[in-house]
This record gives sequence, structure tokens and C-alpha cells, in this order.
Amino acid sequence: MDIFMICGAAIITAVLALTLRAQSPHSAMLLSVASGAVIILSILKEMPDTIGGIQSVLSAGGINTGDIAILLKVMGICFVTEFTCDCVTEAGLLSLSTNISFAGKILVLIVSLPLFQNILDIVASLVS
Repeated sequence: MDIFMICGAAIITAVLALTLRAQSPHSAMLLSVASGAVIILSILKEMPDTIGGIQSVLSAGGINTGDIAILLKVMGICFVTEFTCDCVTEAGLLSLSTNISFAGKILVLIVSLPLFQNILDIVASLVS
């Protein structure tokens, strides 16, 4: 799905959700969340080929693919957290959105700890 189809679908969904919001706010929110999920899923079907290409380029360059896997996980956490926060904020639950954002930040820290350890090991080997 190219960007023009994604943007067109998003605009149509926005118009429908705004029209539906006056009659049924819950249905408008569900339509918005469902549309966002469909857009994300349509993009995710392209990811295995992209990740495979990235891994082959990195392995040819001698870069540790484990570190790249950590970075990809962190990006995934950020994308899912942002999408969820936006959906929850649209539902009017700003406090819950803030807590989800905080949880996402903590998860990013936890997942990236091995990468920080690798960086510290490299710095320690350079210093000594």
C-alpha cells in the first residue's frame, strides 16, 4: 500500500468519524482505531523483506545483527506506544495515555540495556 492510498483512506476515515461522532462517539472512536490498525497491518506485511535486507547488508559489513535487533525492537515499542497513546487520548483518557507513554519509555530502557552494556564494553576496551 503506497502513501497515497494510506492518506486517502485516512482522510475518508476522518470524514466518516467526524460525521459519526455527533451520533455515536464510541462508534467514531472504534472506526478510527480500526482504520489505524488496518493501515499499520498493511505496512507490517512489508517488514519481513525489509528486515531481511537490512540484516544481509549489516552482516556483510560485519555489524552485529543482535544490536540491530535491539534497535528494531525499540522502534517497534515506540510505534505501538505512540499509536496506543493517540487512540487513548482521542478517547479522552489523557491520564491513561500518559501512563502508557511512561510504560513505553521504561520498556525501551529495559530492552536497550544489553546495547548499553555492549557500548560500555567497547569504551572500556578502548580506554585500557
